[in-house]
Order: sequence, then structure tokens, then C-alpha cells
Amino acid sequence: MNGPRLVLVDGYAQVYRAFYAIPGLTAPDGRPTNALYGVIRLLLKLDQELPGGRGVVIFDCGRPQRRMDLLPDYKANRPPMPDALRAQLPELDQWLEALGWPVLRQEGREADDVIAAVAMAREGAETAIVTHDKDLMQLVVERDVYLVQTGAKGALDRIGPAEVEAKFGVAPGQIRDYLALLGDSSDNIPGVPGVGAKTAAALLKQFGSAEALLARIAEVAKPGIRKSLEENRNLLLRNLDLVRLDLDLPPDWRGLDALRRRPLDGPRLQDMAAACGFRSLAPVLAEAARPASQPSLFGF
Repeated sequence: MNGPRLVLVDGYAQVYRAFYAIPGLTAPDGRPTNALYGVIRLLLKLDQELPGGRGVVIFDCGRPQRRMDLLPDYKANRPPMPDALRAQLPELDQWLEALGWPVLRQEGREADDVIAAVAMAREGAETAIVTHDKDLMQLVVERDVYLVQTGAKGALDRIGPAEVEAKFGVAPGQIRDYLALLGDSSDNIPGVPGVGAKTAAALLKQFGSAEALLARIAEVAKPGIRKSLEENRNLLLRNLDLVRLDLDLPPDWRGLDALRRRPLDGPRLQDMAAACGFRSLAPVLAEAARPASQPSLFGF
């Protein structure tokens, strides 16, 4: 890294991934700790591989009213949060505080929108967005913004413009149009009937954007696709609004300096790890909390 770095973590996305990736882990008193363990390991890895001083974990908070007004069934297909996961959230906040990571929540906003707003306020900092969410691939249009995803054997994979285009067949700047055409089953957003992934990519390659496609709809070669687009023009326009990222910063925004990661609270972390039964984490936490001026316990 040649300059400052900002790390933005999609909070609930990582919590859910950890919860389902590490089933059955419990503390000595029997309470579930699998989501805690997975998120802690991820944040320690980010500290090691993406240092830079500034970082924040961003969570959804409340109902996204703008999107609910556009589509009352938005995300209605998602099951309730499992009780075993919900029970870990209060303790997660304590871990984040002890690990030195700031937290952002804004009532009525999804994490995607807050992440996008902060990324746009990055002041030239290299910005790593830790998420698997397709919506946030819209932000990878700039060379200094990229996604980070956990890959094979826990590796952190960097997703830039080339990786986005290789996966979806469209450039990052077309992801919004692509999702509007295709829909997004994870968010319960219906797409244009008859338009699949390959068709959506081909249409955007030919026309450039959904708006241009609608303006030149007579040029669509396949009669069935042309008819579907004509009949579902309003659906497509609504979808474009649904998947648009809101770039307003939170009203209490205090600038990037408020996102400086604090030093780890070593003694507190050791006590918390013992209470959770995280024996394998104790030496890792001790090493992570060690001041740079002290010799490493592991000889480096």
C-alpha cells in the first residue's frame, strides 16, 4: 500500500456467513458462539493483511422505507434471523469495541447504502469493501475501490473491474442495469420475464445501459424479449430505482478520522476469549495486541 487505506466491512453479511460456516460452536456455558468466532477471525485477518488505520463495520438498521415503498415485498422471502444468531449480537458489539473497530448504523438504511456513501467520501484512500454482495460491485468503477471476499482456505480474494466483468459479462458501471434486468432473488426483486443472465449481459453489451435499451427497444432482435421489455418497462424502471445505492452520508457523519481503528484491548480480549472457550484464539489475540515495540512471541 502506497497511501492511506479504508476498510469497510459489511457487518451482517459476515455474521451470517460465519454462523452457517461454523455450526455447533458453543461456550463452556452452552451459549452459541460460532458467529462470534468467525467474525473475530476475519477481523484479525483484515488487521494483518489490510492494515491502514481506518476501518469500520457497517450494519443494516431498521426497514429501508424507500425500497419498501417501491416494492412492499422487498426481501419478504428472507426467513427470520435464527435465535442462536440473534443471541450473539449483543456480545458481538463488545468484541468489536475490544478489537478496536468502529461501528456504523443508521436507522432506516441498509449497510450497502452507508458503505457506498462512505466509499464516495474516501478522500483518495484505497478502499477495500469486505462483502459478497453483488449490489456493491457498482462501486468498483474506480481503480482505488475493490471488494474483498473470503476464498479458498480462508484466503482474501480481491475483486476489481476485471473480476466483475469475468463473472457477470458486464462492467462494474453496468451492474445496476444488469440487476434491474435480471432481478435479484435474494432481495425478492423480480426481473424482466424471459431475461436471464446471458441475455441481460448481451443487451447491455449492445445498448450500454437499461435507459438506452428502453429508448431503442425497437432494435432488440428477439421478438419475445422485445415484447417482454415493452410490457415490463415500468418494472425495469422501478428495479433501477430499487438497486440504486443511496449516497447520503449519515447525519452525524464526523469524517474519516472517526473511523480510525483503535488499539486492541489485550486484557479484555483475553477475558472474553476465555469466557467463550476460544482457546485457540488466545495466543493470536495476544500477538495482535502486542505493541510494535515489543518482541514478537512467534519470532517475527
